[in-house]
Amino acid sequence: MRIDRLAARELGEFWSLREDVVVLFGRGAVLRTPWGESRLERPGPLLREALRRMQLGPVSLANVVPGFPGYDVPRDEWNEASAELLDALTPLQHVIVRHLAIGASPLLSVVPLSPRATFRPTPVGASGGLRVPEEAVLHGSGGDPVLVHEGGDHRVELHGPDAPRLLRHLRAGTDEVPSAHEGSLPRSVVRAARAYVVAAGLFRAPERECPGRP
Repeated sequence: MRIDRLAARELGEFWSLREDVVVLFGRGAVLRTPWGESRLERPGPLLREALRRMQLGPVSLANVVPGFPGYDVPRDEWNEASAELLDALTPLQHVIVRHLAIGASPLLSVVPLSPRATFRPTPVGASGGLRVPEEAVLHGSGGDPVLVHEGGDHRVELHGPDAPRLLRHLRAGTDEVPSAHEGSLPRSVVRAARAYVVAAGLFRAPERECPGRP
């Protein structure tokens, strides 16, 4: 399912390949990436189908494997086909873009920037003070926020009309923002976004106060 075909205002997780990655299929598969070619000698049918769809843009892998798990589902609850596909995708994390959307609206994309990039989002606590530092927030050509730091392995792009609200949540360091801010996002969405940003390495813990500091 493509992001733009969703109707309900609910959280969705999507996968795609970087736009500059090309997949050539034969008996095996070759991925042409910014860092050279990656050869897959014997990709299984699930991996082949996932790669074929991911070349076209953000897709739900639940349409390749029924019951495909979200980021917050532990491995011991994955079905066999999901485990097979996720294990096959693991070596390709450096060319896979991960997305969150609300209904038909793209919300967040995590783009790998180096061949070292790995991305394994897991649930994070509701608070704890982790927040996006001011110096990590830039703005793309269209004005949407972009989160990045020098030498990082990922860039996080925020999209659409919900981007300012999401950025307030990420700066607040909790699932909720102060009541003075209107239009907060659903808690499940914020938790997913925080998990993605933590996995991308773009959150920072607050500095501890030194004893005696006023």
